[in-house]
Amino acid sequence: MRRSHKRALRSERTPERKMKRRYRFFQIGFFVLLLGYGGMAWFHYDYWVFRMLIAGNYIFTEDLDALYAQHILEENRRSFHRDFDRVMISVFTEAIREINADRFTYLYTPQSYVAVRVQEQARGRQATIEPLTDTTVYLWVPNISRWSRDFVLDQVEILAQYENIILDLRYNSGGMLRDFHRIADLFVPRGAVLGYEITRWSLFTRTITARGQRGEPALQYNHIIILQNHRTASAAEGLIQALTYHLPNVTTVGTRTFGKGVGQVTIPLTGGYAVRASVLLVTGPGGEDIHQVGIYPHIAGDAEMDWVQQALAMIYEQDR
Repeated sequence: MRRSHKRALRSERTPERKMKRRYRFFQIGFFVLLLGYGGMAWFHYDYWVFRMLIAGNYIFTEDLDALYAQHILEENRRSFHRDFDRVMISVFTEAIREINADRFTYLYTPQSYVAVRVQEQARGRQATIEPLTDTTVYLWVPNISRWSRDFVLDQVEILAQYENIILDLRYNSGGMLRDFHRIADLFVPRGAVLGYEITRWSLFTRTITARGQRGEPALQYNHIIILQNHRTASAAEGLIQALTYHLPNVTTVGTRTFGKGVGQVTIPLTGGYAVRASVLLVTGPGGEDIHQVGIYPHIAGDAEMDWVQQALAMIYEQDR
């Protein structure tokens, strides 16, 4: 009888114990959360004081209006408080550009952010393929984007039918590094180093290797002629570095490339804004740094000449 009575009492206490335990966990969680918010507030104390002082109390509002107008379009203006962070980002990135000539770190307004994405897509869709002779195909890649990448991947069967290729990267300002990697996968052996991405945190520094099909690459040519000029930049330069490093039959023709060996990350913000910043040093498969140096061609070309016909003539001469 005593045992059954104790069991009954324990069963009656069980829901109460569970409620007390849950309440205790809630108290601990709330305290930890409160402590975290307090720590964050203290950590950003200077910033919040400055923000309240300027956005809420600075007496010369005409000067504030002028400053805000320099960095935020009138149609995007909300208030001194709501736009303060965006102005601060714009002012800071502008100072970075002036000090380091880093033209790739800045604040996107909603209008410019949309325009850039629309332009990138439109230009990427202009990629073309054209047979020039029975043995040579011409491929123009206007930028390095998912649209130009998908075009190249979709044309692999056609491209593989030819013995030679003229790859036109003139005026290709680059784009996403991952898209250049997938294009390079078609030309170089699986596992080949495509380049290195170096960050401030060694944990995120990484070696990029080709992830193409096993065995031979999907595209193999007797001659690969790459056309380049002063507007060839960024991921397009990375593609040139990867192909020339791993393939002995690559010849570059044109002028020295732009020389952009840094990579950016673009993070969307509230209100349609976005911030872009240089966070990577990108080097070639041999560790070569082309930033503000560029890539010199094997054969320098005059900007006025017909480079495609010149490339065809080179292939003809090499095959004789």
